[in-house]
Amino acid sequence: MRSIYRDTITVYNRRFNAFPQPGLPPGGAGAVSWNRTVIKGAMWKDNTQINEDSGGASFIDRTVSVTIPSEADFGGKTYVEPSRYGRISIENLGKYWTLNTDIANPDIVVLGEGPEITLIYTIDHLRRDHRHMAPRAVRDTSRDSGLPMWKVAGV
Repeated sequence: MRSIYRDTITVYNRRFNAFPQPGLPPGGAGAVSWNRTVIKGAMWKDNTQINEDSGGASFIDRTVSVTIPSEADFGGKTYVEPSRYGRISIENLGKYWTLNTDIANPDIVVLGEGPEITLIYTIDHLRRDHRHMAPRAVRDTSRDSGLPMWKVAGV
């Protein structure tokens, strides 16, 4: 029997390397890094829906949902809650991944195996070149349904 979890996705966790002064955005070279985790054995689903506003005009609403079973291949990394991820030392960062839904500090999920983010290939290039989403909701279904997986929705 073939599994429905055949997609490869890449999660990019955003991390501030230098703490900005209060009231100022982070800046300077190397202030933000993107840590990549390739996950094999997930399911990516594009959703398109036509809605009407109060004036009767139609508009298209596009969202993405991703299902990540706990038995997926995380490349040897362990999932941690976003609140813990920010406290992991840089030396140990390669052992962990997370799904951050904070609009001010968004993670990015792309369909397929995405490239490393470097000074030459930036996050803007990634957004241009790959189908991507910013997680807006993450639900650990093992807590409420007993199924060990994460459900991620985003735009």
